[in-house]
Amino acid sequence: MNLFRSNRPADAAVDGAPASAGYVQGQRDAHAADRSVLNERNSAVRQAYDRGRRDERARARPRRHGFGLFGLVVLAAAVIGAGAVYLGVSQGSFTRGGQVVDQKLDSAAQPARNAADRAGDALENAGQRIKQQAGSGG
Repeated sequence: MNLFRSNRPADAAVDGAPASAGYVQGQRDAHAADRSVLNERNSAVRQAYDRGRRDERARARPRRHGFGLFGLVVLAAAVIGAGAVYLGVSQGSFTRGGQVVDQKLDSAAQPARNAADRAGDALENAGQRIKQQAGSGG
């Protein structure tokens, strides 16, 4: 609904007299010229806007689409926390849950300790052999 525009045709004369054909054609030409200027202006504005958006996208910092190291640390902490709560509930107390965790870690670390002991013994034996060879050859 247009409250401020008249219902009369734009080419009607003010005093009710019929408008001349030249006047009507001139009005049509003026409207067509105005529209072409507006269309040119609108297309120029649209092109400038699109150029600006492309430039902004090119300048913008690339988005991170991955999970990242911080997310991995948070996830690991959440899993460990959930496991601790589960053990505390299933063992009846957090103390007994901690003892279960300590026993599991000890049994998992035992093969590594054995391998380290064997490697240490092997290095010690190799050092002794080098000393014996150097003592007998020198």
